Amino acid sequence: MATPLYDALVAKVRDWSNKPEVNTIPNSVIQDCLKYSADEAYRLLRIPSLETTLTYTITASNNSVDSRITEFEMPFNLTEFIHVRRLPSSSTSGHESRVFEQITNSRTFLDGYNEMYGGYSYMWLDGKIKVRPQLSVGDVIEISYYRRLPDLNAIYRVIAANYLTSSTDEAQPYLELVVSGGSNLYFAGTGSTFAVFDSYDAASLYDLQIGGDGSNVVTKQYVGKESSNWLRDSNERLLIWGALYNIGAYMFDEAMESRYARKFQENIDSLNKAEGMRRAKGGVPRTNVNTNGLI
Repeated sequence: MATPLYDALVAKVRDWSNKPEVNTIPNSVIQDCLKYSADEAYRLLRIPSLETTLTYTITASNNSVDSRITEFEMPFNLTEFIHVRRLPSSSTSGHESRVFEQITNSRTFLDGYNEMYGGYSYMWLDGKIKVRPQLSVGDVIEISYYRRLPDLNAIYRVIAANYLTSSTDEAQPYLELVVSGGSNLYFAGTGSTFAVFDSYDAASLYDLQIGGDGSNVVTKQYVGKESSNWLRDSNERLLIWGALYNIGAYMFDEAMESRYARKFQENIDSLNKAEGMRRAKGGVPRTNVNTNGLI
């Protein structure tokens, strides 16, 4: 599938360089420089567009390693935690919302003899988040964090989950119908029983379940559309500055590198400052300090 927005960004980096010699640089280098720019933006930016929240429902397997600890997989796109909390639960007495306030190192966290003020703490190790005290099966934990966005040239996968049965083929937001060269999806049923599947066998079995003979399956081919990306779609200037300073490093052009590195950092600082101002509006900022008994 073509990526017109991404391809246009690659071309725009060349245009903004205003240097004829940049026209001789392979596309792959321009693409690498854009990727490095995005990587640095995710490391430095702290804005709502990069915030997200996930929830996990605790199962027995999350409590199987240590009787004092609950652990679960860290989000693959996490760059920095905002908060970790247990959501309120009506099923278990006393399970109000509780934030895990303390972030500890592994030695403090794993040593059962260390005193943990307040009790509710978390850490991360080997790609897993660990919390204390141990949660109950069925509890729901919420992870709010800053994230990396999909690749600048990412496209949606052709899978049944990306096909909206409430929309026509022409109105699909993630997939595009093609005559050839795509990947298959399989359809069975009509009206209220209409459903989409990743395999012919699954669609055929569903057809049998709704009263067919297993052969009423329609096959169509699709390709994924270009995925949205906030950096590329709403703040391409930041990516361009970053790509140009990385191109300056590639070309051993210290003046170009220095100039655009400064503009990139200024853009980062401006976005973070604006977000800081927004968070200070609309109310009275307050700070809670826990001295753990010392003053």
